[in-house]
Formats: sequence, structure tokens, C-alpha cells
Amino acid sequence: MLWHERLGHLNMASLKELDVMVDGMNLKEVPLHHIYEGCVKGKHQRTSFPKDGATRVSQLLAIVHTDVCGLMKTTSHGGARYFVTFIDDFSRKTHVYLLKAKGEAFEKFKQYKVLVENEIAHKIKVLRSDNGGEFVSKKFDAFLAECGIQ
Repeated sequence: MLWHERLGHLNMASLKELDVMVDGMNLKEVPLHHIYEGCVKGKHQRTSFPKDGATRVSQLLAIVHTDVCGLMKTTSHGGARYFVTFIDDFSRKTHVYLLKAKGEAFEKFKQYKVLVENEIAHKIKVLRSDNGGEFVSKKFDAFLAECGIQ
């Protein structure tokens, strides 16, 4: 089950194929009647979002979506236990930065902003987040206001 989880809940038939190709994997046979709750939930059909006339933006950096993920069980080689993502709504291009603490998200946003605005000569207009604590501070709000970012 550990390999099944590590490989993104890969099906058992494919795991058996990998077992033959990878030295030292040595999978034990999993009973066919075993039902893994995570896989069952992941395969449920979801209702799609209603189409209320909202469309995606028509230009790069008009909206950037961001979120911080963590605390991870395993620490990276550099000591990171979190990561922050920045996703451009138009292109869907994603940037990921590793963090040792959630409080580093503001500095990583400033790095991201400089990188992408210099790269494509557009300015970030809207930063959309889940209002997590890492994005709610007077310092962050002042920086966004100074840059004209909603």
C-alpha cells in the first residue's frame, strides 16, 4: 500500500508491472477484496461548477491564484516543510517555491512578482488566495496597495 500511495494511487495491475521492472521493489500481493478508502473517494464523480457566465481572463497575470500547502510529514533536503504555488489564470503556468515556514510566503511572492513581471512585461493585477494567515498582514496589504494589486 505504501508504493500505491507514493505513486499517486496507481492501480494494482500497473504496480505489478513496475514490480517486475524495478529491482528491490518486492511488492507483496494485496488481496483483491481490499478496498482503499482514499481511492474510492478519489474516484467519486463530482458535480461540475455551474456555468454562470464567468469566463477566464484574457491576458497574462490578470489574476494569479496562490496557496500555501503544508506542514508536510517529510522535510526536504533544504529543510522545507511547506510550499507555495502561484498560478497564472490565463496561461495556467505554475511556479512553486519551497518554504521552511509559512511566514516566508510574502518574500516568495515578491520574488515571483519580480520574475514574472520582468519576464513578460505585464503587471500582476489581482492576487487571489484563500485568505490564509500567510497572506493576511498589514505589511502584505501595504505592499499589494503600493503595487496596485487587488
